[in-house]
Amino acid sequence: MKKILFFKRASEDYERACSKYNYEPIFIEPLQFVYKNSQELGERLQDVNYNGLVLTSPRAIDAVSECWAPSKFVVWNTKRVYTVGESSGQKVKFLLGLEALGTSTGNAENLAKLIIKENCAPAKFLFPCGNLSSEVLPNMLESSGVTVDSLMVYETKENDKLRTDLMSVNEEEDPCGMVFFSPSGCEYIHRQLQTFNNKLSTLPHFAIGNSTAHKIENLGLEIAGVAVRPSAGCVIESLEQYFRTL
Repeated sequence: MKKILFFKRASEDYERACSKYNYEPIFIEPLQFVYKNSQELGERLQDVNYNGLVLTSPRAIDAVSECWAPSKFVVWNTKRVYTVGESSGQKVKFLLGLEALGTSTGNAENLAKLIIKENCAPAKFLFPCGNLSSEVLPNMLESSGVTVDSLMVYETKENDKLRTDLMSVNEEEDPCGMVFFSPSGCEYIHRQLQTFNNKLSTLPHFAIGNSTAHKIENLGLEIAGVAVRPSAGCVIESLEQYFRTL
């Protein structure tokens, strides 16, 4: 059974997908998050002037859920909520009780195109995001006359245990591939791997999407595969495609 190192928190979706294809998952969370501006977020969620809500990360969904009260925010039942990825759509449904649009778009650029197509200017969207959020989506929307009201609701930092976790896997496990889930995670992991002799750096690198893949390449590393959509099934398919060619 091939062991795969996933740089994300443990996930039942990934455990099931791995089991189906006889992979053994190892999870390391390279990031930690500090949530901010919850009071301001709650106030903005009560603003009836928004046409919709854009949630491009699981942490943004978590931040909204922390101040969510269905009886207080009934206005969102008639507005559009957009996200990327099937798992994020499920999370929106589970935590907020709302149906998300855009779950098959796969990335911020495609999501922005969908929002522009479905909403005439001068639409206005609330965009809870992190401190390292890409400007691709808001820039595309703004250039098409769609107003984006961005609010930083969480800060991304390196996990304090990252180096210890990497050294432990390096000494005790024998993975045959690594999957990366964010550009910031790539940077933190790469930096820590430079601090000790390891066998992990030579493993094939896989990415959840194009922005993560570009970050890996910018670090001077090769990409073994990129998931066509940000889902557990598509990630495992990218692994299968690579290992079948060996």
